[in-house]
Amino acid sequence: MVLGKVDDASRPEQKQHLANLLAMVEKHSAPTPKRQKINNASPAAKPAKTTRATVTTTTPATQRSSVPKAALPGYDYKKDVVLPHLEIGLKSTIEPRPYQLEALAAITSSPMASEEDPQINSNDTSSTPTTAATIGSSADSRAHSGIVVLPCGAGKTLTSILVACAIQKSVLVVCSTIIAAEQFQQEFLRSTTLMASRMGMFAGEKKWPYNGPSGVLFTTYTMLVESKNRTADSKRMAQFVESREWGLVILDEVHCGPAANYSKAITKIKAKVRLGLTATMLREDEKIGDLTTIVGPTLYQAKWKELADRGYIAKVICTQVESPLSSRFSLAYDELNDKSVDGGAGDNSFLGQKHHIKTLLSILNPQKMQLCQRLIQYHEAMGDKVLVYCDHIEALKLYAEKLGRPYIYGGTPTAEAQALLKRFQIDATVTKVDKDGVPLTWSQMAVIRAERAKQINTLFLSRIGDTSLDLPAATVLIQVSSHFGSRRQEAQRLGRVLRAKKRSEKGFYSRFYTMVTGDTHEVTFSERRRQFLEEECGYGYQIWKVAPTGQQTADDDNDGTLGGNGWIVDADPDATTPLDDQVKLDPLTCHIDGTGKRPYDTPDEEDALVRYITGLKNVLVEDDDDSSVMPISKSAPPKRKRPAPKK
Repeated sequence: MVLGKVDDASRPEQKQHLANLLAMVEKHSAPTPKRQKINNASPAAKPAKTTRATVTTTTPATQRSSVPKAALPGYDYKKDVVLPHLEIGLKSTIEPRPYQLEALAAITSSPMASEEDPQINSNDTSSTPTTAATIGSSADSRAHSGIVVLPCGAGKTLTSILVACAIQKSVLVVCSTIIAAEQFQQEFLRSTTLMASRMGMFAGEKKWPYNGPSGVLFTTYTMLVESKNRTADSKRMAQFVESREWGLVILDEVHCGPAANYSKAITKIKAKVRLGLTATMLREDEKIGDLTTIVGPTLYQAKWKELADRGYIAKVICTQVESPLSSRFSLAYDELNDKSVDGGAGDNSFLGQKHHIKTLLSILNPQKMQLCQRLIQYHEAMGDKVLVYCDHIEALKLYAEKLGRPYIYGGTPTAEAQALLKRFQIDATVTKVDKDGVPLTWSQMAVIRAERAKQINTLFLSRIGDTSLDLPAATVLIQVSSHFGSRRQEAQRLGRVLRAKKRSEKGFYSRFYTMVTGDTHEVTFSERRRQFLEEECGYGYQIWKVAPTGQQTADDDNDGTLGGNGWIVDADPDATTPLDDQVKLDPLTCHIDGTGKRPYDTPDEEDALVRYITGLKNVLVEDDDDSSVMPISKSAPPKRKRPAPKK
């Protein structure tokens, strides 16, 4: 198998480039295998509906893994002369990581997915090990359908590009959002020799096929779902997708696949190989097992903590910050526990109006908002890039307005969202010398100042930011609200800071804060998510219980007005904490000059906010088929005017 062509290089240089890649894989293949073999039921058995597969660890050499039959038969791509050839190769400047090549080996020559003998001894040391040297050998040039599970920032996109370069047939890439589809296209342009004219787009308002008999087409799950209201261009592109047989279909964020409409659209597409990509093989319903039928078995899976220890993704310090409800918010919250807001039959359910109002009281707890303000100010002063996540639209807008930072949600036009994301990536550090110590000229410093004026250091995101956004500049994530106890959402959001550009710097840690309001339902949901990150992803958690300093007693005339300039932090000594964590409590205990006024720090402002929240009739929470992925639409939904709380 040829991974790709080396641009403007002689044949010996091509061979040397490939030999270097193969040697790198063989070097890392000698120790205990990092791959996880999935131990599912045999093909004859009815697949169990479970949310998590059982993983067999590498123990005795006699142990065998029973692997279900793939959704599609193995594809001998070398011998196929029917599908048109795609001239695509990997650029010489791109160096895949060892685990990416191991994943490639699992897809293109994996014995575990062999149809002839699904009971392959995956740990039998007497057999010849599968390394990059055996990929595409004369004995086996088959590609197998299945799923690759890699942490966010570990290079799932490049892994799928390696497969495309191996198979060299037409590729259909299906993403969760328009922005993700465009980012995928940019990665193909950056990493391969494929010309832009051989790439098509079927996402949002962009609808054009590729030129020639073969190419790569980028689309989204929603565009594949049939609709009676399709435009003429959409119908033409849908026919283009359905009329072809694709050599490779790449399903980004494949956990979206089991959604009813998506699964029908995926299985309708004619394909030789389906390749699913995800960071988390989890759904909070019981449909994750359906992926075996829709796509295939899990072929390769890497541990988050292992990749972090090897320097491929950033190390992260996870902290749960718990703050109490203020007296006024606590009173309103307790009243909702005692009676229904509107007396509706379904009001007590998690989807009822009563629950949404209680949720907003927990999210907009003034002390939580003030802590969020302090964390943002501290990390911006430290030169970090901060993402703040909030699922509820009303709360998202209030946070962004009060803290003076931009936000993106499902109603944000695509062009505006892309502009904000681009500005967030700008990192114009103030300096007077270049990297070699040479003083900068006046014109060079003017350019840096102009860039610095455009840059955004903190960006608020709704649920649309959970998946597929490529934001390597992000080093800090603050979660002020989440989707109930969704473990997958927690892992996806953690993944936003795993690809931090600074990960190779000595002593650098990304920071992940999840903020909860004490004595509310948020504590229970957070505990479930936290337990998953500790047990499955290997990340320890700090727990901070925080109260503002200068809090007045009930006898004071100010009736509870908050005073002081900091917080009292009680760090739980029993919580799992990274042994080499040197940051400790600095974000909250240090003093930052010019912090400005705290939001909602007077009784009148709190009263106005409580009246605003309890007066809401329709609470906006982004929703979708997958309960975590919201496509960015170019057309914003109609705006509903609602009076904001008085300042």
